[in-house]
Amino acid sequence: MQKQVLESSEERTFQYQDFLPSLPVPSLDDSLSKYLDAVKPFLNQEEYQRTENIVKKFKNGIGKELHEKLLERAKTRRNWLEDWWLNVAYLDLRISTQIHCNIGGPGPFIEHCWPPKEGTQIERACIYTWHILKFWHLLRTEKVPVERSLDEVLDMSQFRMLFCTCRIPGVTRDSISHYFKTGNLHIYRKHAIVNQMDQEWQP
Repeated sequence: MQKQVLESSEERTFQYQDFLPSLPVPSLDDSLSKYLDAVKPFLNQEEYQRTENIVKKFKNGIGKELHEKLLERAKTRRNWLEDWWLNVAYLDLRISTQIHCNIGGPGPFIEHCWPPKEGTQIERACIYTWHILKFWHLLRTEKVPVERSLDEVLDMSQFRMLFCTCRIPGVTRDSISHYFKTGNLHIYRKHAIVNQMDQEWQP
């Protein structure tokens, strides 16, 4: 059923990217109000009152200046937060990303019908590879459905990072190179990298 919908749909995965609105800068009042709501369950009355006074001082002081800087930044970028978030949350980390950083990617969920057991690693690797390549094909041909929240189209740009992407180590900050392209599947080189883990390695 899902396959038929994908093949018959004329909607393409990335067709709305150039028409998405820019990320808005929330108002200073909304940001401070949400901050107070977030910390309130963790503070007693005295601590909350002290925090509320600090927030009011920030709002009437440097907060206004900083918010103006955000508004100015937003005038020249579609997403004023993207670079900061990518650097601080991911690329500036000097610790193991596999443990401390959320990594995403496509993969079949088969544990409910095929519980893991010893001796099935190669077979499982083959099945995972097959499913991932099927998803790669759908993405390259832009047949992955556009995600929505109610009637609003969501940004699909992160799907371009799932394949043909490499994190390059740096001294204080890493960088990302990605070469994913959509279109004719026959004009680009296609290969997969397989990393064989030492059997004696222990996490």
